Amino acid sequence: MKTISIGIHNPCVPCSCACKYCLLQSCKEAEGIDYYRGKKLAERFIVWAKNKNITPLPFYCISYCAEYPQLLDNISFNKENGFLGANFLQCNGLKIRTLSETDQFIKNIKSAGIENIDTTFFGNPKYHDSFAAREGDYDFMLLLAKRAAALDLNCSPTVVVSRESLSMLDELFDTLESIPGIGRIYSFLPDYRGRGYLMEKARITVQDYEKLSDKIKKTFNISRYKTQKDWLSSGVLPEYTQRALTVTLRKDNIDRFENMSCDEIIAYVEKLDDDYYKAIPSINELAEIYGNKENEQLYRLRDLFWMWQKRYIHENHISIYDITDERYCNTIRS
Repeated sequence: MKTISIGIHNPCVPCSCACKYCLLQSCKEAEGIDYYRGKKLAERFIVWAKNKNITPLPFYCISYCAEYPQLLDNISFNKENGFLGANFLQCNGLKIRTLSETDQFIKNIKSAGIENIDTTFFGNPKYHDSFAAREGDYDFMLLLAKRAAALDLNCSPTVVVSRESLSMLDELFDTLESIPGIGRIYSFLPDYRGRGYLMEKARITVQDYEKLSDKIKKTFNISRYKTQKDWLSSGVLPEYTQRALTVTLRKDNIDRFENMSCDEIIAYVEKLDDDYYKAIPSINELAEIYGNKENEQLYRLRDLFWMWQKRYIHENHISIYDITDERYCNTIRS
């Protein structure tokens, strides 16, 4: 199993939202360490990677949102090392601002080098605010999108599509498309990771997708989604051969990590990954056990694998470190 990327993740910033499907399972609390303490370890990893000619360089990312005083420092750090965060900023979960405060925020991040931002929408205002667990979130995300476009900062909104929101989508798209200068809109289905399992009953079917208007369909990368029937009928499913590895810095592990070499830390997380996947069958074996050719819901293959893994671990009472939980050190195989 080849490790193809390394991230240093510091969940040191509480999110103002707690979205129903949250990848990081936000509870509006931070679980990381001091920003600069984490940056110091990230810098050590970058030097280590350069000495070993490892590419891409390990990146330093902050969660749960971009509401922290060192944001501009992090953008600068990303720029110095050629990371995505040098010009892109995910803006969900920011504190709600007035119009003038929003303009100032946009000007600040734009002057720091940000060229693109993302705001996520879930449906109409009432549903959106309930989904995000924050009153006024829809209105603020819309304000942020409008002001970004007005100030020549590209905002490409993303839209989460589920059976709960189908009846709201055309009106939502009309609203977003009416913003002068708005960027391209992207739609997607919830991942199974984090709290995504809560959305399973609301996962759309292929029939639901076919009923969507053309303006919504064109915002999907639909080729990545298939029904279980189609995945299972496609022959042998591809086994994973590589992994993206993330070292998550928390109060309960930072002292240990600071006293380990970079090689030791990577070996530690790789072993967690190896042990997890040794404890469960392969994707094709899981497909034989749990695959449902009658299921018409749309999935990415990785979502099916995560779902089948969780079911196998639960049914067989396996106690093991969950390497897919992104609140902790984790991996994503592909």
